[in-house]
Amino acid sequence: MAGWMNSPTTIQKASPSRAPLPKAAPQAPYPLPTSSRGVERRRLDDMHHGIARYLKRLTHASIDRPSRILELGSGTGAWSVEAATTFPSAQVIAADMSPLPETLSKPSNLSHTRMNFLDPFPFTPGSFDVVHMRFVMIHLPKPETYIARLASLLRPGGWLLLEDVNHTLLDANRPVGPGVQALYHGYNKHMHKQGVDPNVGAKLKTMLEASKKFSEVNERVVPCYMNPNSTTDPDLQDLGEILKYSIDGVYTGIMDKVGLSGGITPQILRAWRKEVEDPERDLRIDMHLTWSRKA
Repeated sequence: MAGWMNSPTTIQKASPSRAPLPKAAPQAPYPLPTSSRGVERRRLDDMHHGIARYLKRLTHASIDRPSRILELGSGTGAWSVEAATTFPSAQVIAADMSPLPETLSKPSNLSHTRMNFLDPFPFTPGSFDVVHMRFVMIHLPKPETYIARLASLLRPGGWLLLEDVNHTLLDANRPVGPGVQALYHGYNKHMHKQGVDPNVGAKLKTMLEASKKFSEVNERVVPCYMNPNSTTDPDLQDLGEILKYSIDGVYTGIMDKVGLSGGITPQILRAWRKEVEDPERDLRIDMHLTWSRKA
C-alpha cells in the first residue's frame, strides 16, 4: 500500500423545517467521514481483507448452521458479504448509520438496515444466532452497559463476536517517543470528550465475563506490528502494515473533520509517522478478538 492515507472532509447542510421535530437520540460519536465511499471506504475494506487473510476464517467461534446473522456497524459491508457467502442459507443483516455502497455486490441473503445504535434495537429479542461488531465498541459511550443489550439479541447458545483494538502504541524495547506521546495525548483527550474509551479492546473480555450473560468467553490477542522486522510471520507483517496505514487514516480523518479540537495537528502527525517508520523501534498495537456463547 503506497503513501499515507488522507481522508476528505464531509460537509452537511441543514434543511429548513416548518415544524419542530421530536428530539432524536444522540448518535454514536463516529469521528470520521462517511464510510460508504471514498478514502474511508478503501481504508475499511483494506482493513477487513487484511484481517481476513490473517485469520483465514470468518471467526474462531464454532458456528453451526446459523439461520440469522447480524452485523452492527457494517461500514462498507465487507464482513457481512463474507458471512453471507460463508453461510448461504442464513439471513444476514448489515446494520449501520450509513448506507451500504451502491456498487457493493450483495449476495441475495444479505439485507441492510440503517439505524442509530443508541436507539432501541429494531429487532426481536433472541432472534439471532450470531451478532458481530468490529471496531464499534470504541465509539460507544459506556460500552460495558451495551453488553447486555447485545446479549438480548441472541438465542441461547448464540455467539457474540466483539473485536476491537487497545488504542495504545507500545514499544517492546523502550518508551515511545515524543511524537507518539503527543498524538495520543490529543487523541485520548478528544475521545474522552466524546465519552468513549479508546482502550476498550483490552477490556472486552472482562466486560463480557462481568455481564454473566455467557456460558463461555474466549479471547485472542493479535499483535499488529508497525515494523515488519518485529516478526517473521508474513501474515502478521501484512496485517501490521495494513493496520498502520488504517490507524493513520483514523488520525488524519479526525484532524480533517474536527480540526484543532481533535488535538491532532499536521506537525504532530508528521512526528508520529517518523517514529512509526523508525526501523529501530518495535512498535505494535494489540487487536482483541472475542467470541462468547450466550448462556
